[in-house]
Amino acid sequence: MPATIKSIAAEAGVSYQAVSAVLNGKTNCRVSPQRREEILRIARESGYRPNFGYRLMRGKATHTVAIVSGMRQIESDEHVRELLLKLMQELNSRGYATYFNNMMTPDADNNLREIRDLITRGAEHFIFIGSPMGHFEIEAELLKNNRTFIGWNSYFSRNLQSGSIEASTDILRFLIEQTGEIPQLILPAPVSTNCARYLALQTILAEKNISDSINDYIISTPQLDWEEKNFNIKAFELGYKGTKIAFSRNTPPKALAYFTDKFALGGIMWLHEHNIRIGKDVFLSGFNNIEAICTNPYPVASAEHPVTEAIEILLEQMDKNQPFSRHLKLKLHLRPENKTTTPNKGE
Repeated sequence: MPATIKSIAAEAGVSYQAVSAVLNGKTNCRVSPQRREEILRIARESGYRPNFGYRLMRGKATHTVAIVSGMRQIESDEHVRELLLKLMQELNSRGYATYFNNMMTPDADNNLREIRDLITRGAEHFIFIGSPMGHFEIEAELLKNNRTFIGWNSYFSRNLQSGSIEASTDILRFLIEQTGEIPQLILPAPVSTNCARYLALQTILAEKNISDSINDYIISTPQLDWEEKNFNIKAFELGYKGTKIAFSRNTPPKALAYFTDKFALGGIMWLHEHNIRIGKDVFLSGFNNIEAICTNPYPVASAEHPVTEAIEILLEQMDKNQPFSRHLKLKLHLRPENKTTTPNKGE
């Protein structure tokens, strides 16, 4: 039997009116923060779903947020999963009802239909993590229906972006300071010219006034799909193979910059097997600063996405309609620490 406001009230030991006030996001009711959290917990665990029909017919607010993911990295990137989970938890704790839609289809017309369906079901505010196909049409539909939105991407007019290119460039500069050499990049094929690491390398070559082909500094591994069933295993294998290729060349590299930390873990294994000292003979960097890199005995430079700060801004901006665009800096973890540089910039 579906959960109702009455059944939640009975389990929580409070009145129908108290439960109704909490589930409708009212903050001026006489319900303690502890009791409010208990009511929300019971509602979540019992599978309660509000019926917004009467509110929509009367033009009343539904206090509902649609979280739409257009990122393929949900299963493969720790920071994306963390952001989505914490975002939904925070919305629930604030009394919002939430819809989640993983909009990964390349069919723009279907994506637009799904957005219209969310509007029909009472979604008032939209938070986009990544960008679904057909984002221009989606934004126009939201504006037409007086819905507010914010995107963690660069495609929507109201957007919050992570400075991945800037962080990647700073990491490459750090590796150059340690070795005096342009790092070799280990990237999965086909190498996207929109990849932050690729764009960072372009910046470095321009800074150094180097006219060599950018491909001279890239080691392409086999393709890796973000939706790969065994993504972590394959990323590890590609990092291992890419490192082997790098050291099969005439001149062994002094610095390697990997596509992600998961690639770097494979590189660490190959280097360990061949007694090549990390942080001495060769310097490494990854990206995303996952737990396995933070606790790794070998020093690997990385960059951490500001998940907590991003959530705060997304929640603050989701119900606004004035122009908004902002870049968030990633936190740099420059390992090993070099006393002649300024590692406190990110640490």
